[in-house]
Amino acid sequence: MQEKPNHHSYIEEVLRRTGWNQTELAKRAGLDPSTLSRFLGNPDGGQLLRASTLRRIETVTGLPFGNAAAERPASQHGFAEAEASPVDNLTSDVVALVLAQLSQANANIDAWQLNSRALELAGHKPGDFLFVKLGETPLRGDVVCAQIYDWTRNRAETVFRLFEPPYLVSATTDSALFAPHAISSESVVVKGVVLHSLRSRTHML
Repeated sequence: MQEKPNHHSYIEEVLRRTGWNQTELAKRAGLDPSTLSRFLGNPDGGQLLRASTLRRIETVTGLPFGNAAAERPASQHGFAEAEASPVDNLTSDVVALVLAQLSQANANIDAWQLNSRALELAGHKPGDFLFVKLGETPLRGDVVCAQIYDWTRNRAETVFRLFEPPYLVSATTDSALFAPHAISSESVVVKGVVLHSLRSRTHML
């Protein structure tokens, strides 16, 4: 029962951020409009969206379920440790400034703080802030933000990897992060491309 309000909050946040109504969202996602109208019209009915429905909405909007609505790190979705944590313009004045500047030229910019060593050999260290343009088409070698899904539990983990088709790969000496993720897998969705990164002085030591 705990997932139900999260689904509703997610759809409401998607509508707010895209400016679409539920009919337009359904059309763009290839859904029957009644799917969303029934769901949103009965918030206390105990209904959940299908995993396939969530995935279509995420793909068309670039807004991942699990952080768009609740802004929670992946560790709170049942994973042992979050590889990255979502941040906002309240995190620091510098992050707020960068977000504001990027948002003027690019829609749907998300900011994350990297917690893992997955990209240490590509120049991104734990503690770095990464600014992601959601929905951007990646090129080979780009650093991308991706969601790795566990559909049986309706959970997702946000990771940052190098886009090297047909895989997403790490650049690290940490053997726990060596395993590549197949881009074609149903459990992998690339959300966007990292446009810029920022490192605070406290993480340069």
